[in-house]
Amino acid sequence: MNIGQIISYVGVLGLGGILGVIIKSIVDFKITKTQLLFEARKKAYSSLTGRIFNFFLEPDVTSLKEEALIFAKINQLLSEAYLLGSNKLVELLGDYKVKVNEFHKLLGTNSDEKRQKKLHKELTILAGNIFIQMRKDLFISSKKNWRYSKKDT
Repeated sequence: MNIGQIISYVGVLGLGGILGVIIKSIVDFKITKTQLLFEARKKAYSSLTGRIFNFFLEPDVTSLKEEALIFAKINQLLSEAYLLGSNKLVELLGDYKVKVNEFHKLLGTNSDEKRQKKLHKELTILAGNIFIQMRKDLFISSKKNWRYSKKDT
C-alpha cells in the first residue's frame, strides 16, 4: 500500500464522517421540530376539548350580549389551536365558530326551537370531527376514515 492509497482512504473516511454528521443533524432537527409541535399541539388541544364538547356554554361566553363580543371571545379561545392546528382542523374550527355564534344568537329566543335542535345536532357532529382531527394531528388515531355522523349522536 502506498502513500497515495492511504491518503485517499483517509479522505473518503473523512468525507463520509462529515456527511454522516450533516445527515444526523438534519434528522435530529426534524425529530426535535416534530416533538416540539406535538407538545405545543397537545397543550393547545387539551385546553380546548372540554370547551368544544360543552358548546362554549360557559359564563365567559354566555354572559356576553353583543354578537361581536361573543365572536371575539370565541376567537380568543380558539386562537392557539388556529395557530398550531392542521389545515383540516382550522377549517373545522372555522365552521364550528360560525355555528356556535348562530347557536348563541338563537339561545335567548324561543321562537325557533327547530333551528336550535338542528344547530345542536350540527354542533355535536362538528365537535366530534374536531376531536377526531385533533387525535389525527397528534398521531393518536390510526383510523383514516373516522368521522362522526348523524347516526353517532
